[in-house]
Amino acid sequence: MNKLLPTLLLLLTASATAICQEQPAPSHPLTLTGYGFYDFHYATGDLGGGALMLDWQAAPAFRLGIGAEYASNNRISARLTGEATLLTTSLQQRLTLENSYLWRHFPALNLQEFTGALQIGWHARHLNLHLGLCNRYTAELVQRSNGGSGTIFEPMNVMFAAEGWWNNRLTPQQWNIGLRWSNYNDFIVERVANWFFSAKALYLLPKNTHLYAEVGIHPVGSLNLTASYDGWFLHLGAIRTF
Repeated sequence: MNKLLPTLLLLLTASATAICQEQPAPSHPLTLTGYGFYDFHYATGDLGGGALMLDWQAAPAFRLGIGAEYASNNRISARLTGEATLLTTSLQQRLTLENSYLWRHFPALNLQEFTGALQIGWHARHLNLHLGLCNRYTAELVQRSNGGSGTIFEPMNVMFAAEGWWNNRLTPQQWNIGLRWSNYNDFIVERVANWFFSAKALYLLPKNTHLYAEVGIHPVGSLNLTASYDGWFLHLGAIRTF
């Protein structure tokens, strides 16, 4: 992976410290998200699993996130994210810079994959937009018998996401529904031509807890090797803010 990417989290932390001095402290610094999922591929079968993510508002303009996913015997994933708020408008719209790292292990294939990404984001009342670049390194865990390293390096890939919501996401709402179009989700980054389409729903319970659901379609395949058939997925879980 690009050797410069690991230093960006430190730069984001430093810039966020300077920016946040003029902004109020967050009232809810911790958000815990957990969901189970079912994933069906028309060509390769189905799998199930679960994911857990923790977001910490470390400073008024800096968020740090960690997460992990387990998907049957197909993959194990972990993610680290840092997001700095570069600009906040009078309408509470935000311009952000996000640096993220994703590690995935495929036990059946004896492979692991590392992805580093940098994205610009725009967060408004009804619309979230993200655009960025990532690079990916895939390697066999054990060296091949013929002496080859069995590695693949993808130096550049575009990441994008467009997400629209019915109700204002900047203020508490009893319920909300949204649509998302992207080439990635929490623990998968596809090539730019392989898209995810999904519908999302939130329902507010007492004590700052939301029920969460998402259903959508996505490309088929492992390690971004796709066929001409799509699959579909379902996420069900909860989001708790402390």
